Amino acid sequence: MSKRWGAKIAFAAMLAGIAFQSASAREPNATAEIRALRTQSNAAVAAHDFAAMRNFFLPGYTILPGSSGMPFTIDTFGKRIGATFADPTFVTYVRTPERIMIGSSGKRAAEVGHWVGTWRKPDGEMRLSGVYQATWLPSPNGWRLINESFISLNCAGSKHCPEVD
Repeated sequence: MSKRWGAKIAFAAMLAGIAFQSASAREPNATAEIRALRTQSNAAVAAHDFAAMRNFFLPGYTILPGSSGMPFTIDTFGKRIGATFADPTFVTYVRTPERIMIGSSGKRAAEVGHWVGTWRKPDGEMRLSGVYQATWLPSPNGWRLINESFISLNCAGSKHCPEVD
């Protein structure tokens, strides 16, 4: 290999290292921001405040709920969650991220974790739970959700579980 090609390869490797370091340096900040946004999103759900929840969604947001397995657009989701929030037995959904991965380009992030939905039923506290995956994209307003997919895996605490499981 000529010295010229060796120098070009070394230069390309150096640039790749700089790009990798730049993406790696952004990752802790992006991960912390997404975790903070998830905490805020959980608070909006606990407050039954869909208007506040919308702030976390990009236009075109879709959700695949764990119960039906059918995807919804933001408008349909708003109607469904509005009915859920109006249910006097509904308490909240809590999503707990276990891992947040930032893409090498910094243009997308994947969040995976566990979720729990809670309702107060006459015979006890019903807890529907499972796993989820969310896709975050950067926007002028920070990271925002473009989609979420929830899988219901367990229901406990109430005889009403077969209705939702």
